[in-house]
Amino acid sequence: MTLPLEDIRILDLSRLLPGPYCSMLLADLGAEVIKFEQPGKGDYVRDMIPEIFMSVNRNKKSVTLSLKSDRGKEVFYRMVEKSDVVLEGFSPGVTKRLGVDYEKVSSINPMIVYCSISGFGQDGPYRDIPGHDINYLGVGGVLSIPGQVGRPPAKPGIPVGDLSSSMFAALSILAALRVREKIGSGQYIDVSMTDGIVSWMSVRAGGYLTTGDVPEVTEMGHLAPTNDIFETKDKKKVTLGALEEHFWEGMCRVLGLEELLDDPRYDTHRKRVKNGEEISEKLKAAFLTKTRTEWIEEMNKARIPCGPVFTMEEVFSDPHIIHRGLLKEIDDPKLGRIKQVPFPVKFSKTPAQIKSPPPEMGQHTEEVFLSFGYSKEEIEQMRKEKVI
Repeated sequence: MTLPLEDIRILDLSRLLPGPYCSMLLADLGAEVIKFEQPGKGDYVRDMIPEIFMSVNRNKKSVTLSLKSDRGKEVFYRMVEKSDVVLEGFSPGVTKRLGVDYEKVSSINPMIVYCSISGFGQDGPYRDIPGHDINYLGVGGVLSIPGQVGRPPAKPGIPVGDLSSSMFAALSILAALRVREKIGSGQYIDVSMTDGIVSWMSVRAGGYLTTGDVPEVTEMGHLAPTNDIFETKDKKKVTLGALEEHFWEGMCRVLGLEELLDDPRYDTHRKRVKNGEEISEKLKAAFLTKTRTEWIEEMNKARIPCGPVFTMEEVFSDPHIIHRGLLKEIDDPKLGRIKQVPFPVKFSKTPAQIKSPPPEMGQHTEEVFLSFGYSKEEIEQMRKEKVI
């Protein structure tokens, strides 16, 4: 079966989450991804957070190679000659010190697309400040935006900055690959996690960017009392998304709150946002009178956007999630049958594939180096010298 990226080779120097998630997406689409790991240490997320490693490293070949050694650099340079993409996630300046930066790599292969993912980008006042997802969310303003009526802002449960940078990196790599034949060369891509967060922040900052006025909490349209999470009688929770007028009217009738429809304080969306806490208290009391299942059945029957807040176990046993093919079982040599969430987009003619489980550290070192022209004797000598 033909895959969209089956003729693309990626040398992946990244570790932890942003880079590996990006290269996994490209590997699912057919790219050959060679994952480089430091001899004896590997990608430290293997031990630190193994569940992350297992979720973002399928379809890759793992090789061990010391880029701190001259011999290791020589090996990497040979591989660069026959590759299309280099992906790295080091702190700015590290690849220059290692001698595997874009300037060096592009001198060997001018057609290479070189993508760096970092917290604050390759330049600017914050360039060298260390950080993690929560720090980039803070600088990008996301942690100042509340998500529920009457509650302070909260940290998201998933690493939004890490994952958004992965998506921006994958998109940008594909764009650079698409254009390189037209411009006659590859190019350098500087992906900043913070930059991506600010881009996403723009959907909440439209008013400020247009007028310069900072909105009050009661002016933030997404904080409508009917766009929230509510607890039900059985201590479970539902989501409600009754924003448009017809949903608002239908919701009031289903909840037995028809009196709200006659109150002029609530007759427009903006008024409901302004008086959100009053409405929210009424909705909270109403939802506590029936179970999650009962409310969802009634709301769905009336075609009001309402659904469950699932636990992890419920997500991966839900019939719709299963029907959409969002859970695949594959064979792992150590763990047996394991489950993975596959590439989530459906292609009618060239669907993404899971071909192999996450690799053991250095599992493909000999296989890969043989394919690049090294003899078994040379590989064994590099092993003795601790280059691999």
